[in-house]
Amino acid sequence: MNTITMDEWEETFKPISNHLDTNASFQNGDGIGIMFETYGEELELVQRTKDQHVWTYVDSEITDGTVIIAGYHVANRIGYFITAREWGYTPPVTVLVSEGTNDD
Repeated sequence: MNTITMDEWEETFKPISNHLDTNASFQNGDGIGIMFETYGEELELVQRTKDQHVWTYVDSEITDGTVIIAGYHVANRIGYFITAREWGYTPPVTVLVSEGTNDD
């Protein structure tokens, strides 16, 4: 898994602000919400966006935390991001948001 930090992801892929909701979740470094919801008008915008600009925020069993993965996904989704820059290279990156403690 090719993992990068949130700062690296924001700097490289340039997530756009959620202009549909002034109280959108997941604020960037400037305090502007960048996450799009999984329903309604926000989801419709995500679905109309070219896949290489869409990222999905998910609960991850691999990290026992949350990650942002390239593309549009439904399983374990929390929300979506749209970026100005495409993720179109292989292997796609995974953005580590939080990691669980896995105390098993």
